[in-house]
Parts: sequence; structure tokens; C-alpha cells
Amino acid sequence: SRELRIFGMGESSVTYQIRDIIEHQTNPTVAPYVKTGEVTLRVTALCKDEDEGAALAKPMIDEIVSRLGDIVYSTMGESLPETCARMLTDDKMTLAVAESCTGGLVTSQIVDIPGCSNFFKEGCVTYSNEAKMNRLGVSGETLERFGAVSEECAREMAEGLQKTSGADYALATTGFAGPDGGTGDAPVGTVFVALSHSGNTQVKRLSLHGERARIREVATLHAFDLLRRSLCK
Repeated sequence: SRELRIFGMGESSVTYQIRDIIEHQTNPTVAPYVKTGEVTLRVTALCKDEDEGAALAKPMIDEIVSRLGDIVYSTMGESLPETCARMLTDDKMTLAVAESCTGGLVTSQIVDIPGCSNFFKEGCVTYSNEAKMNRLGVSGETLERFGAVSEECAREMAEGLQKTSGADYALATTGFAGPDGGTGDAPVGTVFVALSHSGNTQVKRLSLHGERARIREVATLHAFDLLRRSLCK
């Protein structure tokens, strides 16, 4: 079996894109599995040994990847954090993380990976406005004018951390995970994820749904995916 890991498309849409493959499968077979925010396609070949299995599975895997594109982030069963860790290590790049609404989830998933000391510099949970200002250099004017859950704040969080940490990449998250909080313009589930690298900063606004734990978990996945896509470039 080989696992294709997918982020950025729901199960029904993934299944629709490969419906003819599923309908006409013989050997190998393909089956979808779902976890929070992600889809896995397991391609399984009946074979006498690993080499034969790999040869049988390859055409199907190649066809699926050609249809789905870069939302397939791994064809070897790696998680998003593991994929980012491998790419950072291969590129000899370093990473630092500043978290607000995710509260350490990004950092925790990084330090679960053996050898993360090769690329990971630090993780900061800057939950309060004071922490954002004192640790990351977010301006009081930005917080007063735009609020802590804003594109401007996320941008300053990532840029401030990159400067103070010296990391090649700096990730930042800020948002309303609920159940309370939120505004008319930024309801519960609004999350901003920012990535700063080489003088450029990307900020992505998310509109997530569900309970607090799910919002935090999916926001964490989006943070890793933003990093992955930047590393691919």
C-alpha cells in the first residue's frame, strides 16, 4: 500500500475527480480515508513482492497526482509537518513560529518529529496583545486600529519573529477560535496565517467552521501548507 496525502480539497471533490478510476479499479485498488481537514487515498496492489507492487501502483499514483495537482503533498504517507520538516532539512533552512489562536499546536507538531533541532529555532505562544508587542514588535497602533485578529497583525507577528529569531522562515497565526469573540467583519473561525521569508511576507485569511478544537487544528494545517508551498517554490 501507498498513501497519498491531500490537503486543500474535501473528500467528495477528491472522489469526483477520480471517480472513473474508483469505478474501474481491479489491481491496484484505491480507497479514500478522511481525518480532520485532510483526505488520504490508499493505493493497494496485490503482488508477490514490493518491487512488483510498486510497479503496479505507479501508473495509478501518477494519474491521480496529474489530476489533483499540488494538493497532493505526499505520495509516501508523510504528514504535513513531516513533509515540511524534510524540505527544510534538505534545503538547510530554519524555522521559527509565533502562535496566538493555535496556542502551541504548530510548535508541538514540529517537536514531535525526531531531528527537528536541525531546522527549528523557536516557538512562541504570544496570546496577549502585550506579548505580541513585547516579544514580536507588533505596534500598539496596529492592534488599536486593526485588532489582534487582522492581516496587519499577522504580518507584523511573522516579520517581527523573523528579525528577532534569525530564522529563514517565520510562521504566525492569529484568529478567533471561539466559542466567544469575533466581530461583524471577523466572526468566530476567522484566522490569519502569515509566513515571512527573504523580505517577503504572505498572509492568508481563513474562514473556518466547527468547534474550537477543530478550528485550531485546521488552522495549524493551513500554516504548514503555506510553508510547504513556499518551500516548493
